[in-house]
Amino acid sequence: MKIAPEIRRLNSPGPISDAFLRSRAFVKIIIGPVGSGKTMTALRALRQVGQKQGGAMNPNGVYVRKARVGVIRETYPNIEKNTLPSWFDIHPQSEGRFTFKAPFTHKLTLILGLDPKTGKPNDICEFEVEFRAIGDRSVEEACRGWQVVAVMVDEADLQPPELLAFLSGRVGRGGIDTSLMVDPQIILSLNAPYIDNWVYGLAIEKNIGEIVDQKLLDALGDRELLEVFIQPGGREPVAENLHNLPAGYYDIQAALNKHRPDYVARMIDNKFVPMQHGQPVNPQFDYQEHVRKLEWDPSRQLTIGLDQGLNAAGAFTQRTPESGLRTLREAVMLREDGSLAKVGARAFGQLLRFTINEHFPELRPHMVRVVADPAAWSASDNEDTQRDWVRMVKKEIGLPIAKARTNKPALRNGAIWQAMDMRGGYAIDESCKHLIRGHLGGYRYMKANMSDGEKRGHLRIADTAYTHICDAEQYAAMEGDSIISDLRGLPRIQPGMMQNDSDFDVFGGV
Repeated sequence: MKIAPEIRRLNSPGPISDAFLRSRAFVKIIIGPVGSGKTMTALRALRQVGQKQGGAMNPNGVYVRKARVGVIRETYPNIEKNTLPSWFDIHPQSEGRFTFKAPFTHKLTLILGLDPKTGKPNDICEFEVEFRAIGDRSVEEACRGWQVVAVMVDEADLQPPELLAFLSGRVGRGGIDTSLMVDPQIILSLNAPYIDNWVYGLAIEKNIGEIVDQKLLDALGDRELLEVFIQPGGREPVAENLHNLPAGYYDIQAALNKHRPDYVARMIDNKFVPMQHGQPVNPQFDYQEHVRKLEWDPSRQLTIGLDQGLNAAGAFTQRTPESGLRTLREAVMLREDGSLAKVGARAFGQLLRFTINEHFPELRPHMVRVVADPAAWSASDNEDTQRDWVRMVKKEIGLPIAKARTNKPALRNGAIWQAMDMRGGYAIDESCKHLIRGHLGGYRYMKANMSDGEKRGHLRIADTAYTHICDAEQYAAMEGDSIISDLRGLPRIQPGMMQNDSDFDVFGGV
């Protein structure tokens, strides 16, 4: 076997990629636009795990490590066309022994150290990478018999959601003494997934329940279970890997795909979008900019916006001293599969009360204002003949409920747009998963094309599972000094100014 010269010089794509390489998390994920170097970075991370494994000294005084790792994706043609070129940029096919018989394998001897006196290798890794495709088999069949210290899932969003659970039982079984095993990993690489995709739930919403058990957590020690690294969009000034791309790489692609806005958003700008048709109502929303952990400020009023009906929802917000909008929590009734559940007024009021007690325990009536869709005062679409929706909810939460300032969509949406357009003006807590999905595109306009091929004369918002929580946030967002007057383009009334609503001319004399 030929010995692979080590280490081939590779340009770093950027700081996010570097941080990804350093991560010791059991599951680590890199999400980036096309051309960002994420695939090669993930492959480098895979090789890096192999090089870290423990070993033993052989009779010739050479420290020998052994590592077997894997790469998996949907088909062998895609592995050959899209994954192997990146791997061969790291280790050409001519190095070691490469086999094109499925599953593809590449066996290498990596030189990790040289004797300073003789110049001969004194630290090597007998490294094998196996490329597997799922094809038309089940995940269980595709992973059967696999014993690897680490695995990379390329284009992870295109793979079955059950894959991760199976892999969690296959890694850390690399055919070597487990006492020598160091930091086994599952490595995922992909473009920004649709918000309906399982990887979005894993990476963004941290839905990791199916891979968690106490034995795994104990085995991890000081390692993180999951870490996610999101590269900048390709057209951002800090985009990664631009130094390895031709001039205008992303601008040209964006121009050629102008008719495919979802493609441009995901593949070029690295933004999460819904799989459905229709444009998002809040296109200004940016996950990286707007989503973070927020704290309730008891010194400022808490405003709770409500949208009534069988899919009732509530949004808990505050205004900052600079009039920025902060959405702290949401109240939505979801089924186990994540879909929206129908709920009566009494049950919804109980959900609101639970949310208040759980997240705002020191809240007093004078510290909160609750507002609801004005149509709620005449709502009749409630279960169990609970027609007086407002009265029922008010009884459960023990707080008065006022009518929101308006029900006009232009003003309601404008309150959110105004906050999002202002630098630092909008933020939402990472716990508001349903509302975040709404802003990412679940809350969207109806398709412009009608069945007869004609275009609609005006935009209409589609009725989706995310409409109710987005409406609730809007009702809360309209509360605050000068919010509505600013949206209507009216001058603000300054403190101390007097307004005469009578016909009397105050300057006309007696």
